[in-house]
Amino acid sequence: MNPEPVFDRLVVASVPRDVVVVSGTEAGAYLHGQISADVAAMAPGDCTLSFLLEPRGRVEALFGICRTGPDTYVADTEPGFGEAMAVSLERFKLRTRADFELQQWRMHAVRGPRSTSASAAGATATPPADAPEHVMRPTNWPLASGYDVLARPGSVVGSFGDGAERISADEFEALRTAFGLPAMGSEIRPGDIPNETGLVERAASFTKGCYRGQELVERIDSRSGGRRILRRVRSEFPLEADEQLFDAQGNSVATLRSAASLGDTVVGYALARRDAADELHTVSGKPVLLAAI
Repeated sequence: MNPEPVFDRLVVASVPRDVVVVSGTEAGAYLHGQISADVAAMAPGDCTLSFLLEPRGRVEALFGICRTGPDTYVADTEPGFGEAMAVSLERFKLRTRADFELQQWRMHAVRGPRSTSASAAGATATPPADAPEHVMRPTNWPLASGYDVLARPGSVVGSFGDGAERISADEFEALRTAFGLPAMGSEIRPGDIPNETGLVERAASFTKGCYRGQELVERIDSRSGGRRILRRVRSEFPLEADEQLFDAQGNSVATLRSAASLGDTVVGYALARRDAADELHTVSGKPVLLAAI
């Protein structure tokens, strides 16, 4: 098979994001008890990944969250999941001094070996804490450098570096599949077990104390992390979402959750048994390589 894909371009894509702006004097303490990230440890300007879980521990949302001021947080997720996330976050607040506002923003995603946060002219100014116009953060993609600028519609964020190539949302999705992380709705779905997403170490704190759904996360982690895990896949042959993958003995051990073409390579994610080999095959015998996220 071809060598692993290498990210050697400087690109920028503009894609929609559902944003929930959480503000109020008790916003941080409330979020700390509701989501899996350690909100209490976040200083203004910090960003991280987090899960929002059902009380029984299943995934409701995977999202990024940034603390933009002393009492303001901006949480963003894939389009179509923000409304349910906002409703769920607000469900248990009772008399807590925290407000939740659902908005639609744009994410300007810059990726490539020459990308630096300093390239975002105009995006480095500190926005008003109570109503941020844009939020800049480093990318969480493990296989490519870059940064994101989350911006309200109509806000000006400046340029994104000399020679940056503008790409479509579809091409950005293919690059995310190859170099980034699983996304809500594509590879991670409501009702999934968080320990099977491959992102628990990035998106959940094991030292912060209680939060909604923590019991399931802790219990499965203590039992070797669950029976399945999302893994990155790569093949030189066509693949389709929901396709089954088989081991050398002909056992179905993985299900494709996504697939996208990137040049001559097909990349994607599969939910596989934890003991699945690194090389599987399709029902027609075509080889597929698996790797950790």
